[in-house]
Amino acid sequence: MASSKERRQRELAEARAARQTQRRRVAHRRRQQRLAIVAGFVTIVVAASAIAAILLTGKDDKSDVTAANAASTAAPSAAAAATSKVGTCTYTANGETPARGATLPKPAATVDTSPATMTITTDAGTLTASLDAQKAPCTVHALRTLADAKYYDNTLCHRQTGGAEAGISVLQCGDPTGTGSGSPGYGYANENTEGVTYDRGVLAMAHSSAPNSNGSQFFINYADPTQQGAAALAGGYTVFGKITTGLDVLDKLTKPGVQGGGSDGAPASKAKILSIAISQGG
Repeated sequence: MASSKERRQRELAEARAARQTQRRRVAHRRRQQRLAIVAGFVTIVVAASAIAAILLTGKDDKSDVTAANAASTAAPSAAAAATSKVGTCTYTANGETPARGATLPKPAATVDTSPATMTITTDAGTLTASLDAQKAPCTVHALRTLADAKYYDNTLCHRQTGGAEAGISVLQCGDPTGTGSGSPGYGYANENTEGVTYDRGVLAMAHSSAPNSNGSQFFINYADPTQQGAAALAGGYTVFGKITTGLDVLDKLTKPGVQGGGSDGAPASKAKILSIAISQGG
């Protein structure tokens, strides 16, 4: 029979073992929590990086800024401080050399808010989109002005994102230079950003980190974003329409993925816009 001393030693040993087990459990939970936080943070950072990639152009990238400055030096914009008002819309020259000689929309007392239809003819087929000029009148008017001037004819879509790492699946187009740094030489403010989604088929404007920097570049969402991707896009990009026919064509343009693999880069399909036409009012 064990003595009282031995029983006491055994009880103390059991208590120590219980405490050690509890400490290990607590430490494991804390490690798991830290890993979850880190994983969540990494996911958010990756999604945010993909969104940053949508930010218009490489206007936020030093190499592209240098190229843009060189182009401006060679052919400075003649209307660097010009502003044009069309109804409630304000378009302001940004000092950049306009791609394809684009000009500010002509001033007018009103802006058309009637429904509009956008026809995008690509080398893989035709996409048709319904545009909401009630909620995004300034965007629709700017795009129609550019389309009428054949600004978009024979232009490459320069960027595609996709895959779980990206968080968003978009095809970015609208830069005649094909570099991602082209601009019509003017900018305007966001509109229709509240309560919108960036699901498959939705059309939205790309812009730089500068305010009022919507221009000519837009992106087409070819698949629904992840939860993190949707959160990163939310409230930041003007939604102006949605593809109504031709999603199969959009799939042809995007299915090959990104050139060289990865989640962000030039489309492997070399997606090309042959022309864009926008009809409005009747």
